[in-house]
Amino acid sequence: MAYLIRFISKNAAGGIEQHDRRIEAGPITIGRSTDQVLHLKDRRARLQHAVIEARHGDFHITTGTLAGVIVNGKSQRDAKLSPGDTIEVGANIIRVIDPPAGFDFAITFELSDEANGEHLVSKWSSPVSGLGGFSKRQISWALVAATLVLGFVVPQFLTKGFLQAGPIHSVHRSIGEDCKSCHVTAFERVPDSACIDCHTVQRHTGTDQMAVLGETRCATCHLEHNEPPQLVNQHQGLCANCHSDLSASTGLEDASDFLDQHPGFRVSLNRPPAAGDAAWRIEHLDLAAAAGSDQSNLKFDHKVHLVSEGIVTPDGKRVIECAECHVPDPGGARMKPVSMDEHCSSCHTLAFDANDPGRTVPHGDAEAVVQTLVEYYSARLLGSDPDAADQRLRRPGQSLSRADRDRVAAEARTEALRIAEDLFERRACVNCHTVTETGGDIPWHVEPVQLTESFFPHAKFSHAAHGTEVSTCGLCHDASNSELASDVLIPDIAVCRDCHGSGNSRRNTGSQVPSTCVMCHGFHSDSKDAFP
Repeated sequence: MAYLIRFISKNAAGGIEQHDRRIEAGPITIGRSTDQVLHLKDRRARLQHAVIEARHGDFHITTGTLAGVIVNGKSQRDAKLSPGDTIEVGANIIRVIDPPAGFDFAITFELSDEANGEHLVSKWSSPVSGLGGFSKRQISWALVAATLVLGFVVPQFLTKGFLQAGPIHSVHRSIGEDCKSCHVTAFERVPDSACIDCHTVQRHTGTDQMAVLGETRCATCHLEHNEPPQLVNQHQGLCANCHSDLSASTGLEDASDFLDQHPGFRVSLNRPPAAGDAAWRIEHLDLAAAAGSDQSNLKFDHKVHLVSEGIVTPDGKRVIECAECHVPDPGGARMKPVSMDEHCSSCHTLAFDANDPGRTVPHGDAEAVVQTLVEYYSARLLGSDPDAADQRLRRPGQSLSRADRDRVAAEARTEALRIAEDLFERRACVNCHTVTETGGDIPWHVEPVQLTESFFPHAKFSHAAHGTEVSTCGLCHDASNSELASDVLIPDIAVCRDCHGSGNSRRNTGSQVPSTCVMCHGFHSDSKDAFP
């Protein structure tokens, strides 16, 4: 990487002079220290004030000062540079220019017309009146020495373990005695490479968006040696610093606080396979636009099942509770999938013979239903079922003729198709499923059902955490008024704000829980690649 610095100055005659300096393979450091590539003599600059470096194919200027640097008249701590940009540090002016042939990046450096000796001449060695004739430099070194004695030497005698690190989080106790596992180089910050040696970390955004995060380190959010031990910094400012102003540059909606600035919910809904495709797909919709648009292919009426006086079942009349069908998984975060065999068959039986109520057809496969019926009636008519009253009688030791067997088999299939027609089109399948006639040997097609198991796959939510005495299912899900399976019974953000408030607890009422970004959102996404 080749950098060009073009120094511009005025000679005694008022003419312009310039000389070029070539910098190879390194960033341009800017500051008052003599080891800086661009040495400033302005007392308003820090020893290392800023750095210009290549990053993701672009060039950026970064600074650790709270006031930042002035780029194009605006104070910034991290800015992407382009030809024509102007950087100001005190009386020093740096302009980005188009790099000549053989250079990757070029700048000019000059002093502004307002530069004067007041700013450029150091007075550190001048005696200070009223302080015994000592200079500022002498006073500064004396204060440094006093700080070291009072802050480090004296506490060593008064406080045991003064310089020891804070507690280790439980997940790191196995390496707690080996400081070098994380602190690779003494007196330097823990590098990301030390974390990635043990942890497979996924990106937060795609590869093409990594520049948004800049040089953010793992330790920015994951802090060790705290009391109490807490590895994840949950302060919402970490997220809000970027997400409060993303709409203009990325098209994402701004979000800085759950109570004050947060977009409405978006849900993920299953969609049936497109023509010629066998796989179901996911569509993300605003919750308001998703109303009545769930396409699971199921016919279901919550209102009928949840009437307060109860419904008629094979075991008598009883009141149905939500928890009979919606059962939390072992972790309590999500619900187990609802299935016909486990949750519906006790009321919606698939029996087909009133004289034999224990016999049922299988659920979910039209061909298997017809085959089961054919086998059942064949056994009855051919005498294979000892309990059948209508079996063909035959003499002991004799079997039916081939013609008789074919005739009985035809009768069995005719009866099976008659019963199947009743099941598919009138009293069983059609109640919950869309059934179409297709012709052929199996003349019915049942549209497959795919229930949405997670409406918010990228968010964290636990039903177990919300299962309190005051939070019932109906408080969030208006199922008792829903008559269609296409209804999306997810509460909107206003319902959540009844209990969840701002990350700033002073903004909340007495009943609202302070809710920061990380309460519902993770950072590392499994759908992204691993960090290099």
